[in-house]
Amino acid sequence: MAKRISRIGNILHGMARKQLRIIIIGLPLFAKRLEADLKSHNPLLKVDALNTYYSFKDKLLAFLLIPFSDVVYSINGSLSPSKIFNWTLLWNKKLMMTWVGSDVLVAKSEDQPVQEYLRKAHHYCEVSWIQKELETLNIKAEILNFFNFKETQKSDFPDLSKGKLTVLSYLAKGNELEYGLTQLLSLAKSFPEVSFNIVGSDGEGLAQLENLNYLGWVSDMKSEFDKAHITARLINHDGLSGFVLESLLLEKHVLYSQPLDSCIQVSTPESCVDAFGLIYEQYKTGMLEPNRQGRNYVLEHFSRTRILDNLIDEMSK
Repeated sequence: MAKRISRIGNILHGMARKQLRIIIIGLPLFAKRLEADLKSHNPLLKVDALNTYYSFKDKLLAFLLIPFSDVVYSINGSLSPSKIFNWTLLWNKKLMMTWVGSDVLVAKSEDQPVQEYLRKAHHYCEVSWIQKELETLNIKAEILNFFNFKETQKSDFPDLSKGKLTVLSYLAKGNELEYGLTQLLSLAKSFPEVSFNIVGSDGEGLAQLENLNYLGWVSDMKSEFDKAHITARLINHDGLSGFVLESLLLEKHVLYSQPLDSCIQVSTPESCVDAFGLIYEQYKTGMLEPNRQGRNYVLEHFSRTRILDNLIDEMSK
């Protein structure tokens, strides 16, 4: 009953104001997820996620739909010339750019940033360290999140009495060093009885260790999360990682290269080994518990209702 009342409240909240027509562009995977989340949260919203990176059809649709939209929300910031951004501003539509990490590095290398984007676009990011980095580009960004999680999603911490202690990490194929290959190799060598599962990279041309499993592209990430007690996100430059947030929600212990609540911040191979050694000692003595603090942190700060209500409110301004 409470859930039904809450859902009706969300719908009435949307009916009380002009119904938004929202176009979501940018990173296709996240754009599609956000489209589904918003439609589920408030079915009266008109939301279209368009893959303007790789789909000619979606690019054409963007040009057709933008004149009839209220807001264009981009999960990717840019100061480089963009026909989609230009078209949005030409029609005097609200352009919201969310800077997610690597796009900040691209903007830093832009010789001739489009000044109109600096003046007229609304800029957002998800964490304070990206916010500070954007300030060096004269971009004043507000913190506004889009990653969100259902309050009812179950936790998942494998039984430690069965099988090996298992770590899950991601390495982008072709860019493994940037994503922390050196640190992961150091960990795997230092803890040979621990299993390290790597998604993304297939390991071609990389060092091979008996306890290091390169899985390549994985379509079913849930099954990999199900096996893991610990996750590692060791990329050199990062925004807020959905992989890390989902790990925390599932009560995993997280080694992270960024200063996020309920994670263990590491950077060098030595710091990774030292931090992992503390976790491993707890495991060997039977004292390793699920990371309940991490789950509570995500449920408090990234609940679906809180995040989507804030996002819709900002889109409505």
